[in-house]
Amino acid sequence: MPKAGNVHFICSTKVRAPEVLTAGHGSVWSSVGALFSRIDGLCGDGASRLFAEPNVKRQEDSDLLNVAWFGSFDDDAVELDATDPARKARLRDQLVQGLAALRPALNDPQIGDTVAAMLNLYDHRSIMAAGEQAVLVNWGVLPADATASEAAFAKHTDGTIGRFLQSDQSPRLPGKAWTARGMVETARRDKETILKTSSASAGAVAASQAAASASGRRPARIWPPALLAAVFALILVYLLMPGSLIYEKEGGPDPTALAQLEASNGELNRKLTLFTSELDKDACAIDRSLVGLSPLADAAAPASEGARP
Repeated sequence: MPKAGNVHFICSTKVRAPEVLTAGHGSVWSSVGALFSRIDGLCGDGASRLFAEPNVKRQEDSDLLNVAWFGSFDDDAVELDATDPARKARLRDQLVQGLAALRPALNDPQIGDTVAAMLNLYDHRSIMAAGEQAVLVNWGVLPADATASEAAFAKHTDGTIGRFLQSDQSPRLPGKAWTARGMVETARRDKETILKTSSASAGAVAASQAAASASGRRPARIWPPALLAAVFALILVYLLMPGSLIYEKEGGPDPTALAQLEASNGELNRKLTLFTSELDKDACAIDRSLVGLSPLADAAAPASEGARP
């Protein structure tokens, strides 16, 4: 029966007895209660909840095992690959962290080999999602073709648990020296790289500040004026380049237009002279055609000033 806490059904599977890995004097499923307690003691309370607990029943007259898996999370369980992308990303991160937390147990001389064997999964469907928790079933089990050679073992690991293991972690086969390193870059190495980079940057800043203090003045920030000067210099060079500024050449005057303009000006001058000369005449003597009137008839013309009837 499941230990206290692992009372929520996750799923049921069928495996053959020879496919369950052995560690020590029995299978990895032997004494899981004591094994889980040891893992929690080394890696923190609840670390063992990453592994579902098996309840095994052998089928009569067969090596086929019917396994019911129970966990600590009261949620409907589905395969990890069947979840939506956002939920899958959250569960992936949680699974990576949960597996990384098993390092103390993997390095433990008492249960290290057993925990390394537990990291082997039968297939990619052995990774389940119970609500917002990743849970492993069919752990400590491998199909026969995955144990045929070291290359087959590495290929099988890459397709199952390897994509969630740190690069310095590997499942192991009891009695074999085979390894299949994880695909996740070790967070510890990333942290060390960041720390080294930060230290180098801090040292450079400290050296710059020390040099500025020794000279008695702050480091000069000359790059903004230099940048502006460079921009203006480029503009000036562009303007001075031959062909940069080309103006369209003006064409010569049109002779026909000039002749028409001169004729119009001549006509205006003639009319101006005529009007000026008419201004000095008596009103009755002005040329009536200039104002659009017909000339007076000879009989209607006024008598001269010296004539008498």
